[in-house]
Amino acid sequence: MRKTPKLRSPENAERVCALLAEGQSLSQIAKVLRISSVGSITDWVRDDAEFAVNYARAREAGCERMADDLIALSNVDCTVNGEPNNALVQQARLRVDTLKWVLSKRFPRQYGDCVTQEIVGDAARPVITRLELVPVEPVVRAPRAQALETGGGRLIHLAAETEAKRK
Repeated sequence: MRKTPKLRSPENAERVCALLAEGQSLSQIAKVLRISSVGSITDWVRDDAEFAVNYARAREAGCERMADDLIALSNVDCTVNGEPNNALVQQARLRVDTLKWVLSKRFPRQYGDCVTQEIVGDAARPVITRLELVPVEPVVRAPRAQALETGGGRLIHLAAETEAKRK
């Protein structure tokens, strides 16, 4: 029976952070540390505040490295024998798009799309000056309106009764 090393040690904390800073994924780090579950690392981050701070810094450094990799991928030559190769172009595009997506989700403030809205109007006449909720009495419906809601044959009878009362 092979004994697995204890995960939560200062040496492993340094290894995890160093590998994260290099841009390694948690599954790759789990293989290096010979642990069966990525959840062990995420549990450690949740339980240990000091490790969580170092982990966040290392994750940020790893994302910076990914951003550098994006630039390198965009400069890759996608030609074969001097001719453009569509398969290589599509492969590079997929890699770039994947890294961009990961970066935009992990660090949306730095790498996400910036969407802003601006409402422009006359400064002397603001768009909304006051919003007020006022209670109102319930609406009392006339018999004809009620007959329309209940439908069908009752409408004819109600109309006939109303005509008879008028005469």
